Amino acid sequence: MLLWQTLKRPKLAADCVPSRRFWSVFRNTKPFAFVMMSVSILEAEPQLAARPDQDDVLLEAEKRAFHTDMPRLPIALDRGRVARAWLPPNARLLDIGCSSGMHVRHLARKAQYVAAVDVDRVALEVARRKIRSSRVNFFQYDGAQLPFADESFDAVSTLDVLEHVADREALVCEVLRVLRPGGVWTVTVPYRGPLTRFSPENMSADFPRLFAWLRAWTRPQPWITGHNATGRRHHHFSISDMRNLIAGRMTTERVTRRGSLPYALFYLGLCFRPRRLARLWTMACGAAMAADYQIAYGPFAYNLAMQFRKPVAAPLAELLEANADGEEQVSLQWSRRAA
Repeated sequence: MLLWQTLKRPKLAADCVPSRRFWSVFRNTKPFAFVMMSVSILEAEPQLAARPDQDDVLLEAEKRAFHTDMPRLPIALDRGRVARAWLPPNARLLDIGCSSGMHVRHLARKAQYVAAVDVDRVALEVARRKIRSSRVNFFQYDGAQLPFADESFDAVSTLDVLEHVADREALVCEVLRVLRPGGVWTVTVPYRGPLTRFSPENMSADFPRLFAWLRAWTRPQPWITGHNATGRRHHHFSISDMRNLIAGRMTTERVTRRGSLPYALFYLGLCFRPRRLARLWTMACGAAMAADYQIAYGPFAYNLAMQFRKPVAAPLAELLEANADGEEQVSLQWSRRAA
């Protein structure tokens, strides 16, 4: 009976003195090796079944480490600097796709209130730890409908988010819904120009051998490996693409194209980090990208920033008055014709 219990539950063998003596006698025999091999195989089956969950845990840990290691810059750089310059003072701002809040903390210094939303739970956890302000609230949403009432905000920002959205028309409709009349929408996207082929997110399709070599010898960022695994292209936009997406529902206020070949190369280095000194490498590449983003390169740029304004609808009383005046003029014309 003792032998059967020991074979059935090998972990109890270490807690039982007679069983330890039994195993010590047969430790060097072949039957013992066979039994232990069988037990190890049986115990390995649950671990094999749980391997996808372990991969998810490792991915979350890698994402959390990336967001945590991002430096807290004292001033707004990169696309956040453009968004802050274009933000109306004391505005109620909605930042869609805030990630770990790298730009939120700078936008909150100029805005009256900032509601930051994202679909990534890990990034929001890091953002809530990094940014603690009474004027900033973080929300997680499902990526379909924003959890806010109609006409709730004076400004909306989506900084390098639109290229990751599958249903862009639905997002534009949501922006129009929560934006008050006369409010502005600031959007930054990758620019469709001569440097489009430098996109690391499309490297597995455009340069498969180079992508395989870089993946083997460097530490790719999690979003690079994840996006290349989906098989979908990382979309780049032109100015006409953005205006066609708006479809006349907003007016164009500002347009600028920033960053060129240096930005593209340093972004490539940021995505494929060396195995040693990865954090220092990431900080250096990010600083170089931010510096090059401040230069407007026109059609040779890698990034596009645009701002749109929602038209101000005429008050209901004015519309009713205009409609009444029109009906009076029509009736007057018909009366003159009858006379």
